[in-house]
Amino acid sequence: MTLSPRPERILAVRDLLGETLQNLASSAGISQSYLSEIAAGTRPFSNEHAQKIATATGFPIEFFGVDAPTISDTTLKFRKLKSSKAKTTRKAVQYFREASRIVQTVAPTSGLKMASLPYVDWSDGAVLDEDEIEQLAIAVRELMLLGSADPVPNVTRAIERLGIVVIPVLLDPTDEVRVIDEGHFGISHGDDQGVPLVGYFPGSSPDRDRFTLSHELGHILLHSHRSSEDAEREANRFAGSLLMPEAAAQRELHSQITLSQLARVKAKFGISIQALIMRAAALHIIDQQRQRSLFVQLSARGWRQNEPVEIQSEHPILMRRLLELNLPDDPSSREIEKVTGLPRAYVRAIAPSAPRRTEGTGRLSPLRA
Repeated sequence: MTLSPRPERILAVRDLLGETLQNLASSAGISQSYLSEIAAGTRPFSNEHAQKIATATGFPIEFFGVDAPTISDTTLKFRKLKSSKAKTTRKAVQYFREASRIVQTVAPTSGLKMASLPYVDWSDGAVLDEDEIEQLAIAVRELMLLGSADPVPNVTRAIERLGIVVIPVLLDPTDEVRVIDEGHFGISHGDDQGVPLVGYFPGSSPDRDRFTLSHELGHILLHSHRSSEDAEREANRFAGSLLMPEAAAQRELHSQITLSQLARVKAKFGISIQALIMRAAALHIIDQQRQRSLFVQLSARGWRQNEPVEIQSEHPILMRRLLELNLPDDPSSREIEKVTGLPRAYVRAIAPSAPRRTEGTGRLSPLRA
């Protein structure tokens, strides 16, 4: 086959695998100095070199010939702890970039309909007050066809119906044991140039996943066209407003609410007890003393790390449907890799099967594990 290998894809595969360039060079049988020069663009990247790296890594040769995904640093938002490892962050970001590359490639031929999203496009540094964020959440809930005080039954599907693709971010898609990365929660990208994308790190509690997805949706709308020194607070406020609108909060919460009562509200709205306490405080339904008291009680019961009330897990389906429309009938593993430029394990991770109880028939069955 004719291929024009792109040197920047060497660093991309390195980051996806969490490897060093030295280890990559050793496994491919290329000297480290020579591979460094290829990656820097000072030496030619031949088909032979690309094939050696493909064989060593298990990536299809097509991976090295596709355009590098372009995502502006100003519109890539990452929700993580300061203690998270830089190598892990690079791995997650490159995984997300590859997913975005596939989305932008397949979406134009898939008939994807996108809602007219209410981006906030004020000039940089403009301050948003709490009421404006609340109103933005109300506007989004209307796009989701939700009543003013309704729970969001399925946050993942509600976001996908807006034309925003949701993907799980797996740090090692080839490993059957999915290791939860406690330092990372969500990642998102949105602008006017393509399909917005939201990623979450599965394995946490479903109520946290719902909040993370809502938080990242907030970033897309609030911070794709403006910067803010208070971006995390703004996204948190949006998430709380989306999941527990003020009309519902005023009805369900009160100044002397107990943990048992909050647990019942959690079951109804799919939002954690801790987030409900913060939401009640933000709306001045409870005072600071009551807020502190509730958190002390949470800690005493061991609920800070393990809350009661199990929320049903949610599963994205839009990415799989987009990919389905761009695959031939009964595609082989090789055809899937040619279309995506990724190993089959990565494709299954980015576009997972829905649980059997909700899974419909479709041409994507060959992607199943």
